[in-house]
Amino acid sequence: MKNKFYHISTYSVMRYWTILWMAVLSFSCSDFNPMDSYSRIPPDRNTDIDDGDEGDGAGGLFEKGYGTMNKPYLVMDVIQIQNMSEALVKGKMIYFQLGADIDMKSVSNWEPLNSNGDYYIYFDGNNHIIKNFTCTDKAYASFFGILAGTCKNVGFYNAHVEAATNSGAGVIGGYIGVKAPNAVEKTGQVENCYVSGKVKGKYAGGIASRMGRPYGGQICYIKNCYSTAEVISTGDECGGIVGSMYENSEVSYCYSTGVLIGANSVGGIAALPSEGAKITSCVAWNWKMTGPAARSGRICGVLSQGENGHQADPVASECYAWEDIVCTGFSPEDNVGSVSTGKYDGVGESVLTLQNSIANWGTPWHNVGNIDMGFPILEWQLDREDYASYGGHDNEPEGDFASGDGTQNNPYVIANAIHIQNMSKVLIGKQTTYFVLSADIDMQGIKWTPLNGDGPYEKWIIFDGRNHVIRNLNCDSGSYPSFFGVLCGECKNVGFVDANISSTNQGIGIIAGYVGLNSGAVGFTGKIINCYTTGILKGSGAAGGIGGIFGGNGRIENCYTTATIIDQINNDNGKAGGIIGRFHAGNTTSYIENCHVSGDISATKGGWVGGIVGNMDSGTLNIKNCVAWSSTLLNYSNQAKIGRIVGGHNNNVTAENCYAYDGMILKAGEATFTVSDETSPSGSSSFQGVAKSANELKTTVISWDSSLWKEGSNGYPVFKWSK
Repeated sequence: MKNKFYHISTYSVMRYWTILWMAVLSFSCSDFNPMDSYSRIPPDRNTDIDDGDEGDGAGGLFEKGYGTMNKPYLVMDVIQIQNMSEALVKGKMIYFQLGADIDMKSVSNWEPLNSNGDYYIYFDGNNHIIKNFTCTDKAYASFFGILAGTCKNVGFYNAHVEAATNSGAGVIGGYIGVKAPNAVEKTGQVENCYVSGKVKGKYAGGIASRMGRPYGGQICYIKNCYSTAEVISTGDECGGIVGSMYENSEVSYCYSTGVLIGANSVGGIAALPSEGAKITSCVAWNWKMTGPAARSGRICGVLSQGENGHQADPVASECYAWEDIVCTGFSPEDNVGSVSTGKYDGVGESVLTLQNSIANWGTPWHNVGNIDMGFPILEWQLDREDYASYGGHDNEPEGDFASGDGTQNNPYVIANAIHIQNMSKVLIGKQTTYFVLSADIDMQGIKWTPLNGDGPYEKWIIFDGRNHVIRNLNCDSGSYPSFFGVLCGECKNVGFVDANISSTNQGIGIIAGYVGLNSGAVGFTGKIINCYTTGILKGSGAAGGIGGIFGGNGRIENCYTTATIIDQINNDNGKAGGIIGRFHAGNTTSYIENCHVSGDISATKGGWVGGIVGNMDSGTLNIKNCVAWSSTLLNYSNQAKIGRIVGGHNNNVTAENCYAYDGMILKAGEATFTVSDETSPSGSSSFQGVAKSANELKTTVISWDSSLWKEGSNGYPVFKWSK
């Protein structure tokens, strides 16, 4: 028994060690885990010694390298560039180098590498290009987010960057440096780079939206760079290179060529340099710049001392601008010498002078000033030999419209659906912008945002359709869903065909959610003349086939609609009208003349329903020569709130020659009822007008102006130019 026990024990021990040995062997042969915390931190080593170790690329995340200065992580493809975020370590500088061009078209929406400023990154593009980079709806939308470190020797070709609401955007950085840092590494430096594409944010710049205030006195800089990007700011600064510059920031030896559109401040190089920032030896070569007069300049929009505690005079000097820049909203004047306050336009020069000036900047610029379509390039681009394909230059950009500069004598010309989507980009608060159509426009597939849909509604627009039509307008967003939102200005000579507008907001129309403003005192009232609409409209509180709410001192004249109009608001409070849902004009007077309506109108959960106007509650309204030709007017239960012309009104409405179709059906719920003719309104109830036959109505409308009106194919009068 003893021998047997000994045999079993020996066997068990041997078996145990065998299993343990196999486990160790298996572990040593297993795949390296790149997510292991140790593997993600580059080891400290003497990188000056070439020991032949190329590095494991963070366990296979990259081609090779340790993320150190002499052995950076080598990035070779789109998968590896996405792996960069996995290798970052808080408080440690990580080094990357491109080993090939990277096409990022497969990355639908890039997450910026350093959104919070926690990481330090040294990125050497090694004379390569990142193509088709996209970053949208992100804070500090850009490649890096916050660049605390260095980016050099790289081109971003055909980038699309759009920031989240109330944030900034730039192709390379949303912010260069960190504004309130706590470590010396948190500066930011960009050199020998270029960007092309489109950038949009509340504040925006081609390369970065903002920069400056690094810790310890280091300098944040952008030098020897160019941008061809189109840059749009929706609320604050817009710069060709950078939006705002703060303490210890410098831009030098840079030029920009893109279209710039800003709502607050605009500069071809920087919009708002402050706190001692410096701009030297730069060129604004932009095709077009749009911005407010007092805060826009060819080089800088406004130079100022900046915030308390950081105040210092900024300096802009030795800068030039293309003498033929199209400047909308401001008039440039040459500035010789340096400038420390106000706007700075630089000195206007010819193309040849600009080419020679940049060529003389020296290394790293190619010493011939007109190498790529007339524009200068960097030496490393010349060495690649494909600069003509990927330089991002265009010496005759199409711009945002077929032609024009948005002035009364030279309006923007809209020839296609792309142009009509560009309208919002050129609008400036408290300035009038002029547009004309040169062709019919089909908006199929476009989810439209109203042009003037955000307070304080001070974007003034004059729009002439020139007897063209806009088809398939689709809108379900904005404060006043419609084409214009709030129309402060004029819309004329256009048809909106097969529109589809729906919203739970009050104030919804096909042409405008609000025509004019209640006070009528902000620059412009609203006018709609010689227009028509077809389609369907579903609103909640004030829905009209032309406009939802009609404000002060406005005019709607020679218009018609066949649209189906539905107000779905609860509590018997709907306001559905053929032309206007609600008239709300304070102490002002407005006019509706020579208009007719033929679509069905209803307030499905109760409220006022009118063939021309749903309800009016303030102001004075004059209605003249109007025809309600609808087959059915309906509300949920209250026949007292249904009027063939006006559903309900105060005592300040006058009417002349207003007629209604004698076959019109009036319904309160399921109950049909009849009304008596009225030649003029009385009291504060509904207004019915006078009933006439279809033939009489047709004759009446055409007699308003036989040069404008004709009988349509369905018997209703239409414009002679309608389609």
